[in-house]
Amino acid sequence: CCDLPEKEAEISLLKSVEFSFGMFCHNLNSYNAVKEQGERDALTGLYNRNRYEAQLLRYQKQNIASMACVYLEANGLHELNNRHGHEAGDRMLRTVAKQLRNQFGDANTYRIGGDEFLVFVPNTEKEAVESLCREMTAELDRAQIHVSVGIQWEETVSSITSLIKEAEKKMYADKKAYYEQTCNDRRRNRR
Repeated sequence: CCDLPEKEAEISLLKSVEFSFGMFCHNLNSYNAVKEQGERDALTGLYNRNRYEAQLLRYQKQNIASMACVYLEANGLHELNNRHGHEAGDRMLRTVAKQLRNQFGDANTYRIGGDEFLVFVPNTEKEAVESLCREMTAELDRAQIHVSVGIQWEETVSSITSLIKEAEKKMYADKKAYYEQTCNDRRRNRR
């Protein structure tokens, strides 16, 4: 009625497939965990420069009605680290990251350098992006954290590189204006 050796072979084959599939799932989970670690900034939890660089071409190729680039730098990180230690600086960076995440979400938000952050905001009106930035800087000001922000919004993006460079240029102009204020002049405050 039953061919026992054939059944044992089928069971053995199923156990082998089960083991192989289990190893495949384990390896896939390990790969995804390592990939996630390689794309996330350990301090802030935002995407890091690795992910940013990898995504630039994707942004260029997307069919987007409009795109804004928000380039942000935390002011005074170096001085904060020197006066109060790196833990204070780390808290500052985590607070900035949290506010960016609150205003813009996580999908297109990056920490691209020590105190530099960048956000791409697709398909959003310029006024809405500017309003989100004002809300964010107001929240950070309440926490006594000051940031310089540059926003470049374009209806049609011809070059993602140009979009970023224009936002960066505006951020540096904002930073210059911030440090030109007597109360924020780093040279004056060193004495």
